[in-house]
Amino acid sequence: MSVESLAARIDALDADGAFVSESEVIVSISNLSAAIAREVGALVLPLGWRAMAFDGAGNDWALEDLDESFAPFRVDLEKPVGPAGVLRLLTNVGFASWLERDVSILHWQVAQLTTEIVAVGACFTPWGNEATEPVHDIDLRSPRTLVREFSGQRAVPASLGRWLLRDVDTLLLNDPAARIWAERASRMLLLSLPDEFDVDRGSLRFRGPPRLELSYPTAGTTVATTLGLSGIKDLQEALAWVFEIERESEMRHILLATELARCGGTGDEAQEFLRDYLGVALEGAKTAYQVQLAGMSSDALKTLIELRKSVTDETAKVSDATRQIITAVASALAVGAGLIAARMTTNASPLLIILVMVMAGAYVAITILSGVMFTFLQRKVRREWQPRLYRFLSQPDYEALVAGPARTAEKALWYSSILGTLAIIVMVFAIFLIPPALSERKDDAPIPKNVSGPPLVQAHTPPKNRTIPFGGAPANDPGPAPSRVNSAHEHK
Repeated sequence: MSVESLAARIDALDADGAFVSESEVIVSISNLSAAIAREVGALVLPLGWRAMAFDGAGNDWALEDLDESFAPFRVDLEKPVGPAGVLRLLTNVGFASWLERDVSILHWQVAQLTTEIVAVGACFTPWGNEATEPVHDIDLRSPRTLVREFSGQRAVPASLGRWLLRDVDTLLLNDPAARIWAERASRMLLLSLPDEFDVDRGSLRFRGPPRLELSYPTAGTTVATTLGLSGIKDLQEALAWVFEIERESEMRHILLATELARCGGTGDEAQEFLRDYLGVALEGAKTAYQVQLAGMSSDALKTLIELRKSVTDETAKVSDATRQIITAVASALAVGAGLIAARMTTNASPLLIILVMVMAGAYVAITILSGVMFTFLQRKVRREWQPRLYRFLSQPDYEALVAGPARTAEKALWYSSILGTLAIIVMVFAIFLIPPALSERKDDAPIPKNVSGPPLVQAHTPPKNRTIPFGGAPANDPGPAPSRVNSAHEHK
């Protein structure tokens, strides 16, 4: 007895009226007769698994003691524990049930799966096979952001990581387990195609034009059988193309939905319609996408030219603000040097010096403040308009083309502002720390004492307004002065 044979027998019992449920550890088969319960217990003995039997009241029984009068019975099989992070499923019934749950399991092992199914965000392998390589869930855009729903309960999948294949050509439908996965994946991919999904009416709507409405398959319909292997691969290729690039998923989804709307009328079954027209619609969507890219390339080139001009103008304005700050600081330093000279050489009023320095500092402060406010304004403008105008640029490209040059220009402004402020502060301290009037005036210089040297000879200054009378003596002299004429008279 192998695991695959046991799984096939339990699935057959489910088809015959038994109820099978499977958890991560336990496989429970209920509504069994005593003979079938003993048969199931005998099947697991060669595998070494533990089997436990219970009646309808929940009482446990030994398999050999089962009595048909207490039927129906339930048999619980305890599965062996698999590797960490691996979900082991014995039955296809349990596999189908687990596929409907929203679980974040990357590696699945299914007993009746004969081939590997490697999806974008999960790996499905046969029982006991280890993953050939680490499986990492790739971030794809959620279909819920592209498909509008008219119900509070969401039916559109949140992620297609489990339903999109990495390589479509590897898909085979040789065993029932693979067909179960293909059935569930096809249903999830169908819900990701339209523009709108009406849960109450069960319709997939494509806005077009023209408007298209397809009927979503009911619960008993086998979508994978209707589509066939080629239709399933077309569906896989279409959704893989739509969600290949996250930032272009919206545009590609609209193009594919529009092409599908042009292919047929309203009221067809979704699986039959897609089997006939999805391949053609995908080719049309790819052609429209290439045409759209050609137009976008021209528009993007014009946008890049305008972006270059705006960045150049912005950096030029920041550089001009930097030059204004440098000029203002230089002027203030020149005024400060003049105030230092005036304070050292003259007895200038301290109030006048303070007033002049405050005016110079205010001029520098206003210049720096205007430059800083302009820088903050430009930053805000870039943040607001980047997702609206330059969304086609990746973050590294935007950093290299816009943010980097702007940041370099802003650094010069910041350094100039900081250094200029420090220079003004140092100048203010220099003005008020230097003592006033270190040298006195020449007129107030003291007369040196005890200086040895020849006596000064004072020049005789003739008296002013002196009148000489006829007799020869000045009229304003205090007393008669001897003269040569009087002496001559006396000698005679």
